[in-house]
Amino acid sequence: MTLLLVSDGGLERSACVLIAQALDHQGLQCITAGPPLQGHQPLATATPQLSIEVQQLAAHPLLDQVTAIGLFLQDPNQVQRFIQTYQGLCSACGRTAATLFSGPLVPLVGDALIRDLSLRLGCDLLLVSGEHQRRQLESLTFNWPASLRLPPVISTGFWFPQAEACATADQPLLLALIQERIPTHIGAREQLLRQLNTWARQRPDWTVMLQRDHSWDPTTVLLPNDVPLADNLVEAAPRQLLPLLGSCKACLTVSSPWSLAAMTWGRIPIIVGDYGIHDEQNTTGFFGSGAMHRLRSIPHLDAINDLPLANQAWLAGMGGEITDGPNRLMNALNALEHRAKR
Repeated sequence: MTLLLVSDGGLERSACVLIAQALDHQGLQCITAGPPLQGHQPLATATPQLSIEVQQLAAHPLLDQVTAIGLFLQDPNQVQRFIQTYQGLCSACGRTAATLFSGPLVPLVGDALIRDLSLRLGCDLLLVSGEHQRRQLESLTFNWPASLRLPPVISTGFWFPQAEACATADQPLLLALIQERIPTHIGAREQLLRQLNTWARQRPDWTVMLQRDHSWDPTTVLLPNDVPLADNLVEAAPRQLLPLLGSCKACLTVSSPWSLAAMTWGRIPIIVGDYGIHDEQNTTGFFGSGAMHRLRSIPHLDAINDLPLANQAWLAGMGGEITDGPNRLMNALNALEHRAKR
């Protein structure tokens, strides 16, 4: 069996590399493909073996030689367009299409989960993070008409290293994951950065590290320039996300999915609850995590020591209990291949 793993973003590429490494150990050939990533990246990720724009990939001759294609793209609309183009070309050429699998790499719930599913219905296999997502999909689709084919769904866990990247730093470190478009309220991100600066000035024995969880232009300014900045408020260098998640004592964000790595590795999570539980903030999935706190409830950084770890039952249901994701994927693909031969 030969797999082609397609990605176009940092999180997606990191997941594809981990899948390829795990399946290579089991004797499967995995080829990674996708466009070059632009700008500074939070993750240190390998260059794909095939560098190509996603729009050009459907007609590439390599696709005639693969058994299955995994589509891990930032925009699920791109998944749908690729499927239509690729399957249309296969039909026109009279050849059998490879098995297609895809899924969100973050635990979605409710409306967000069903919206994402609707854009991946052309796949032969759907991946979700945890049993909570799989059961939700069963509930949300049980009354669908028979004409609307639902692909098999498997839960494969989180796609980041299970072992923490490094030990906690000696000096307490608060890692703040700064998102590209969240919080969405006007001026909210600037307000959050000012609060982090205030905390840092109050407790110079802490380090407050600002880590963007997305790619960024090197010329883009993150820190506000209208107030004096604390010496211990630091902006992270590129490609340091995983080491910082490992070395931090606590991880703060509005809704970055990378906070799940911090939770899994036993770090104190702070999901900023000031903006509510809303789809537009991507915070609905954190309901039940036990990690949501308002900024005003934390008077200073030392108070973080009294905050709880994530709700372990919630984390397990979201995918934290699954440690054999690549095996589950391989077994599901083998089952589909066996069914197709019957």
